[in-house]
Amino acid sequence: MATEDKRIVVLVHGWSVRNTNTYGELADRLESEASRAADLRLDVRNLWLGKYVSFSDAVRVEDLSRGFQAALTRELGKELKAGRRFVCITHSTGGPVVRDWWSRYYQQSSGVGICPMSHLIMLAPANFGSALAQLGKGRVGRIKAWFEGVEPGEEVLNWLELGSPEAWTLNTNWIQAPSVINGDNAVFPFVLTGQSIDRKLYDHVNSYTGELGSDGVVRVAAANLNASYVRLEQEITPTLASSSAERPPTSLKLMEARSSQRTAFTLIPGRSHSGEDMGILRSIKDDDRPHPTVRAILDCLLVSDQESYRRLCDRFDEQAEKVREAERVEIEKRLLLDRVFIHDAHSMVIFRLMDDRGAIVSDFDLKLTAKKGRQVSPNFLSRGFIVDNQKNHRHPGTLTFYVNYDLMVGSRPLKERKKGRSSIVRGAVDPMESLGLQIYPRPDAGVVHYVAAELLATTEALKKYIGRDRTTLVDIVLRRVVRERVFRLTKNRRPVDFTNESDGPPIP
Repeated sequence: MATEDKRIVVLVHGWSVRNTNTYGELADRLESEASRAADLRLDVRNLWLGKYVSFSDAVRVEDLSRGFQAALTRELGKELKAGRRFVCITHSTGGPVVRDWWSRYYQQSSGVGICPMSHLIMLAPANFGSALAQLGKGRVGRIKAWFEGVEPGEEVLNWLELGSPEAWTLNTNWIQAPSVINGDNAVFPFVLTGQSIDRKLYDHVNSYTGELGSDGVVRVAAANLNASYVRLEQEITPTLASSSAERPPTSLKLMEARSSQRTAFTLIPGRSHSGEDMGILRSIKDDDRPHPTVRAILDCLLVSDQESYRRLCDRFDEQAEKVREAERVEIEKRLLLDRVFIHDAHSMVIFRLMDDRGAIVSDFDLKLTAKKGRQVSPNFLSRGFIVDNQKNHRHPGTLTFYVNYDLMVGSRPLKERKKGRSSIVRGAVDPMESLGLQIYPRPDAGVVHYVAAELLATTEALKKYIGRDRTTLVDIVLRRVVRERVFRLTKNRRPVDFTNESDGPPIP
């Protein structure tokens, strides 16, 4: 096979990296594998290691996209102009960086031509961010697996914070994008991530490093590009004219629902985010031993058309289910008493509150609820269902909930196996009958205000929009109520104090 027919390889590292040793032996391993399998079509003599600056507080992700485009033109311009394409393998934040570049330069209307990238293989990508990003400079500095004593890169951390406007835009564009796997110039995206925690790297001050449903840094749901978008709008009802004391919450109506194109996704067994023993990238060695990450990368590289991509999607789905089953119950051996962890599947739901005039609604309470009989209350949610929630500090109208999917849909009994015998560690969990949300925005009275809103749906119906190990973006549009007193005209020429006049009815 001529060199011109082979694909160039570009590796792109994660956040706050200063040394190319972060790639471990992946490059050498790819060279070894390519020498044994011509079908991989890799030009290992043209293998490039990315070196980008994310440890400066001034650098934004959009700057890195510009830099990546310039580096490709500078270093690979001749080959790319001749029609050659490259495979890109990323780790962690490298995934969003390359996706941002792909979106800006080739998926938007202002694109510069046919994308030269053929395969985007993302290892543990923070596609929807990371719960750790909000911790800031001081506390992030404690996480040895993720931070190595440099300026942390505040702007990149801002992108990575759950619910950031930049991540929201990139991911809603992805959900709405047409298929990328069609035609001769298809781009094949893949997400490979682990859900194991390297207990040696656990930070006892920061529980996110041991969060179940994650690899210690990135949640599985935040890595997965199979995602959904939902738009809910508050209905206009006569109750808007009522006083706040008499006004019941109004209903939210489903106006739009979209799902992303199917994207190849799987779980890599026994892998965590980083570390030489369990890290999805750093644990790769250039030897003849089978490695689950390498095996999955090779499967991705063998994809050449739409049909082979879809077949791999099916195989990856089967593999992910097997990993979930095998890793469901984890036993940590301790000196006095072993500790048991149940690795349920989780989901992320990111709510963004706006009003019908496009303004951010930042002051509100949002509660998830469940129904029992005729009553609806947060107290009826299964214990442990809500794992975490974070409000984005730059966009306070955005709130991310991390929830236990298996507790929502129900779970069979789980057993702990020990030397030929087993014991129940958790009994069967019945599915929740229904789930809902209640929003109490402020102000809720006065000349300009909002009205409380609510939604209640069966769990079966919600499964269309909330998936196992997936993220759902939810836009909630509230009605901004402006009352008559905001502006009146009068013919009365006598001085009149109108400070305490009645607010009057809402204006159209």
